Amino acid sequence: MRRLLIALLAVLLTACDPSAAETLLRVRIQVDGQELALSVSPPISVGQVLRRANVTLGAFDRLNPPDFTPVTDGMVITIVRVENRAECVDESVPYASETLKTPDLPEGVTRVLQGGVNGLARVCYDVLLEDGVERRRTQSSRTIITQPINQVVAVGVDLSRLEPIPISGAIFYISNGQARVIRETSLNQVTLPTGGNLDGFVFSVSPDGRRLLYTRKPESPSLDVFNELWVLMDTADPNAQPVKLIVDNVFYAEWLPDRPNAFSYSTLRPRTEPPAYQALNDLFVAQLDAAGKIIKAEPLLPPTDSGMYSQWGTHFAWSPDGKQLAWAQAEGVGLVDLQRGALRKLIDFRIYQTTLARGWLWQPSLAWSADGAILAAAVHGAPLGTEPPENSPVFDLAVVNTAANFVINPFAERVGMWSAPQFSPLVRTESGAIRGSIAYLQARTPNDSVNSEYDLVIADRDGSNPRVVFPSRDQVGIVPFEDRTRGAKFQWNADGTQIVLVYQGDLHVVDVNSGRATRITVEGSALSPRWMK
Repeated sequence: MRRLLIALLAVLLTACDPSAAETLLRVRIQVDGQELALSVSPPISVGQVLRRANVTLGAFDRLNPPDFTPVTDGMVITIVRVENRAECVDESVPYASETLKTPDLPEGVTRVLQGGVNGLARVCYDVLLEDGVERRRTQSSRTIITQPINQVVAVGVDLSRLEPIPISGAIFYISNGQARVIRETSLNQVTLPTGGNLDGFVFSVSPDGRRLLYTRKPESPSLDVFNELWVLMDTADPNAQPVKLIVDNVFYAEWLPDRPNAFSYSTLRPRTEPPAYQALNDLFVAQLDAAGKIIKAEPLLPPTDSGMYSQWGTHFAWSPDGKQLAWAQAEGVGLVDLQRGALRKLIDFRIYQTTLARGWLWQPSLAWSADGAILAAAVHGAPLGTEPPENSPVFDLAVVNTAANFVINPFAERVGMWSAPQFSPLVRTESGAIRGSIAYLQARTPNDSVNSEYDLVIADRDGSNPRVVFPSRDQVGIVPFEDRTRGAKFQWNADGTQIVLVYQGDLHVVDVNSGRATRITVEGSALSPRWMK
């Protein structure tokens, strides 16, 4: 209203002065939903007119014509008020639905194992308004406040498609984040009462097959808890209740072969950078009571950051008699001096750095012979040509006679990084001789073993007479890269006549002599098989 009065006053003054009317310029200003009319004396610019009319421009306002433009008679000056502001709103994040195949239900029958819960996200926008009207809205950030919880639906599968075969002992494995076991026959499969979210870092069955030690991801994501350590004290009891141990953030855990209810473990510290943890490279031995409660824990190795890329951790493996403990890091293999609490290196090699850009680091796999006399390991080999040693595509098998401190490297050449050697049990032949074998995976393309398909090879214990037993050359090879969980990708049965392995997502039992393979699961998500007596 004040601006209109000023304009009217200007018009009235002009009307009182006839001589001035002949030289004044008539101007209209369109701003804030109003139009101001006034007359001004030339020469004068648009900016000067706005100042005389007490019209102020904001930092982002658009002026037409520009402020330095000379005013002409009848000119219309328009101002568009432009405002940029930030707005944040909370939006629902829909949950997804996961379908898990299970033989625990009849074919086609479904059951909701976990109800879905929507999450919450805070979404912020940069909003552009012109004269109070929104013209553009651009998302500037989106922060998840609460993660959605996926709905998990189990659907029954038809086990009748499987060929029933007898199973000696029990085969334990992980499927869809749950622990499962097969006993007596391939059609007798049940889910163990471990709960879900098994991460595969720890999946250790006691030598008698009764107790299961495993790690789970926490139900609610936490920056402080990477995983949780649990124990099932009786795998044969369908009503057994899992026990959460007081140890969180576990890198490795394994039952001691010679001490009932005792296990060793090492820990880690969660972090946001790859590999999402910082291994502490410590080692403890814990003792459980009959109820699964830790009654004492003794340190064997102090925390250490020795070795390159030590944050990726140290792997351990007890000999079958519990007298020796092997270790493996990205640059070597050796034994733990249990008296001094130190690592003694037996085999040294360069770290394989090529996959670091992918956010992971290759580390050796370990295997003891049944009598604890020989330690086998996959090792990074020497360069093929002029490439740097840390980029060599060569991965061999090496063995160590630990009593004589005698190393054979290579024991088998260019087998590939996922060779995962495993010694068979020792068996007595009809002539009374003691014999054993070694099994390993052989890369079909050794120079690209990280992505290669593999064959299962059986050789005499000394490495002689190697032969491929599975699969045939006209079949797709084994792809161990798809299962990068800890531990064996395959295991022998108690008498050394069969091997269980993961092939195309399911467990297969392979007859060592004939090479005939029988598929024994149908979920398509099998991991980490363990075949116990």
